[in-house]
Amino acid sequence: MTPFGSLDRAEDGSPSRRAFPNPPALLRAAFGVTLHGDVYERASDLRLKFPLGPKRRTRLADIRKRGVLFIHVPKNAGTSISSILYGRSMRHETIRYYRHADRRLDMPSFAIWREPVERFCSAFDFVRNGGGRNVRLDPTFARRYAGFQTVDDALDHLEQVSSPYRMDYVFRPQSWFVCDSDGRLAVDMLFSLRDVAALPQRIEALRDHAIPHLNTTARSAQTITTAQRRRIERLYGADEDLRARLEKF
Repeated sequence: MTPFGSLDRAEDGSPSRRAFPNPPALLRAAFGVTLHGDVYERASDLRLKFPLGPKRRTRLADIRKRGVLFIHVPKNAGTSISSILYGRSMRHETIRYYRHADRRLDMPSFAIWREPVERFCSAFDFVRNGGGRNVRLDPTFARRYAGFQTVDDALDHLEQVSSPYRMDYVFRPQSWFVCDSDGRLAVDMLFSLRDVAALPQRIEALRDHAIPHLNTTARSAQTITTAQRRRIERLYGADEDLRARLEKF
């Protein structure tokens, strides 16, 4: 047995595919992440220049062409806004990744903020349903979260997770997406989800556009107890702190 797999051979005598390492899996292990996309996030944390694939380069070019950088925080109506701005749903990348990946993205930036307890409930519904109408939960996390029967099950798990890289995007704090490595807000404008319909008043690229709600999740009736609310507020305390930085209309 090799360190990377079996030496079994195929019927034609050639080495089985299991005899060779899985490059994406090796990269994820080397960078200490679960999702392959996080390899690029981790590289930005480490200030490493990691080669970008054609799809990533195309997305960066779309942002440069539009002249505004939108940080797509999960569960915050980002699919709708990304589709209007860039003609596609953008990945859940942090402001740190974008600044590291392309220094030419020195342009106005903004993101959407959502009340933390409300956002957690939406994320919980999302993982319980295996995803939404247009987006499915990553299989690794689908298996990991399959045992969540109650809100407390999810909170018990999240309170033990050592890094955002060990949780799915939907459970990661909003602050992780929009703040710099020192925890300071790094986007130019942060808007409340409740003000999303008014965004065209403030974002030139959204003028003359209505903001539809594209990524819906089949909602379950969540009743959050006082104790659960306190746990959520502790877990996402940095997100609550961002409330004071919201743009006013």
